[in-house]
Amino acid sequence: MNKFLFDNALKFRISRHIVFFTVVVLVFTLVLYSRNSEKTFLYQLNLTFINALIFLGYGYLTIFILIPFLVLRRKYAWFAVSFLALGFVLSAIKLSVSDYIFYSAISPEFIGSKGMLSARFLLVNTKDMSFIVALFVIAKFSKDWLIAEKQHKILQKKYTELNLKLLQNQFEPHFLFNTLNNLYALSLRNFDETLDLICRLKRVLHFAIVDGQQEKVLLNNEIAMIQDYIRIELLRYGSRLNMINNVKGEISQQVIAPFVLFSLVENCFKHGSSTDAGNPWIELNLNCKRNRLSVETKNSMPKKIQLVQATENKGLVRLRQRLDLIYPKKYSLVVQPKEQEFTVKLDLDLS
Repeated sequence: MNKFLFDNALKFRISRHIVFFTVVVLVFTLVLYSRNSEKTFLYQLNLTFINALIFLGYGYLTIFILIPFLVLRRKYAWFAVSFLALGFVLSAIKLSVSDYIFYSAISPEFIGSKGMLSARFLLVNTKDMSFIVALFVIAKFSKDWLIAEKQHKILQKKYTELNLKLLQNQFEPHFLFNTLNNLYALSLRNFDETLDLICRLKRVLHFAIVDGQQEKVLLNNEIAMIQDYIRIELLRYGSRLNMINNVKGEISQQVIAPFVLFSLVENCFKHGSSTDAGNPWIELNLNCKRNRLSVETKNSMPKKIQLVQATENKGLVRLRQRLDLIYPKKYSLVVQPKEQEFTVKLDLDLS
């Protein structure tokens, strides 16, 4: 029942309108027949059907034409005039089709010598139709608001879950464990470099715990955290890893969702260099110009695991899900697995 009432699939929408129209016609036909049984039930059903077409047509024209073209464009005066004018015209059509419907059938004492097509009845009918159609419009948009609110809550929940998963998976135990091992080994031979590495690790963890909880962070802060992360990882690989790092453009005043860029860099280490037992390499190219951020990451990849990494990279799947939620229709994420090379390109509108 809940799916029938709120699902926006075409079959449910059509079914709802058919059921609503049928119920309205049957209810008003029964009312007319109970008040005046001189005419057959089928005759009154036919009259009510015609009347309902005009009446509900008023509602549909208001909801699907007047409101989108006038109200949503803030032309309120034009909407009021058009709404009443439409009601007046449809009232004239309705009363000219049959003077037996409603007023003549339920309250014949109100019919004047000139019949139903008089200014008095036109104005009264316009008032009644406009009032009831307004109630229908309010009911319809109340339902739409409830649906939109429900969808908003679902998206908020998904957004929260994705961010929690993101934060839980960014710094896995192996990263901290390896870093602490490297720090211990480094402390035995180089005290100054050990202090520098501890400061970098502190900044990385501070970003994850504090800044990472925010909806947006400064772009240069995320880049600074990534530079610290790269320096920590370079300690693990030593001279075996060739790192190319190009960052340029207007980054000082831009903001971005946290860990968007980090996911790309972390992916290079986790699914690229860590699987390359030879001489791995990573290339990071970032440029920001006029609210447009372009990022390209490349990393070496042994041929034997290339297809597996390209199809089972959960980090990039989660990143795409986050981008769909935070930057819908404002980004492009392209994954290009090549011969012993893995490339990811991200174009993002930060405005």
